[in-house]
Amino acid sequence: MFRFIMLILCMNIVHAADMVIIHSNVAQYTEGQLLDSQTTIFDLPEPISEITVVFSNGGVKTINGPYRGTIVDTNEADLLVTLSKLLTENKLDFRGSSKYPKNLWLVDVNTSKRFFCIAPSSRVVLWRPNSQSASTLTIKHKATNKKAVVKWPAKQTTLRWPGNLPIVYGDSYTLELKNRNGSFFKILVLYQLPDSLPTTSHKVVWMVGRGCISQANKLLSSLR
Repeated sequence: MFRFIMLILCMNIVHAADMVIIHSNVAQYTEGQLLDSQTTIFDLPEPISEITVVFSNGGVKTINGPYRGTIVDTNEADLLVTLSKLLTENKLDFRGSSKYPKNLWLVDVNTSKRFFCIAPSSRVVLWRPNSQSASTLTIKHKATNKKAVVKWPAKQTTLRWPGNLPIVYGDSYTLELKNRNGSFFKILVLYQLPDSLPTTSHKVVWMVGRGCISQANKLLSSLR
């Protein structure tokens, strides 16, 4: 208990830190290590990997592998502050233009945006604006170089993620879409929302923490 209290006191002294690790079984992250909200956690590859942090307001959160991303405090107090900051700083600026998919969970392959969030327990569905040309889509997992090549028929706006290429959430994939008009290349990182997020507001904060800004704004607009 004394050690726990000292960690909290240290965290209050170092204002740049938002959290402190109080438990870890991963070599790269040690107990007592200070982190901020912009720190991206990369080294929790296995299901048995686990770190627990205490936030500056006293909240506690445990992250289990596989996990890559920032650590967001989802308690109610910080949630309200975060939403207020997002709105006042105009970080959420998605106008619902017709060039974007109406379903916020579709992954837009026609934009350079890298981060997309997927609804809990849902399949990944790719989206593009209506195209008159048939295309070839090549997806490659950067960590393993495994890839899938699929045909995207003309005038079809959606395409399911190929079943022969497993999805590792938090990992990087390259996408290349080719048709008679040329080719488009992008890097894609997917995250899937956990079932444990209790409200839409919590989901918005979680999504923003992973870079899914446009999707978060569309979800936030559903509350208005």
